[in-house]
Amino acid sequence: MNYQVLENFLNNKVRRGDVYIPSTIFLLLKNNGKATIKEIARLLYIFENKFELEKYELIVNEFVLVILNDYSLIRKKDDTIKLNTWPISKDKINSLIQLTYKISNGFFRNLNSQRAA
Repeated sequence: MNYQVLENFLNNKVRRGDVYIPSTIFLLLKNNGKATIKEIARLLYIFENKFELEKYELIVNEFVLVILNDYSLIRKKDDTIKLNTWPISKDKINSLIQLTYKISNGFFRNLNSQRAA
């Protein structure tokens, strides 16, 4: 599976304004194609902060991972999620990250500046 599959999924299957799926893909891309459920939930908690962290873990498990698995984009072992499209070249990663920003209306655009602080 290659990066075009992931790009096609983002362009054609993910609703504009959605934050959970693009945020998950964003974190996987930034983290060498893998992340834990807790890491994904923590990202959502930090940027949306509408629910308790445990609720975000539930959202990740029962919504995000189900959809990504239905499209065969991920594999899960224990609590670790891996992209099936990995490895991806750096220029393609940057392109996909920009696409996740666009889809989520910039939901987590400030991530790099918050890490630097």
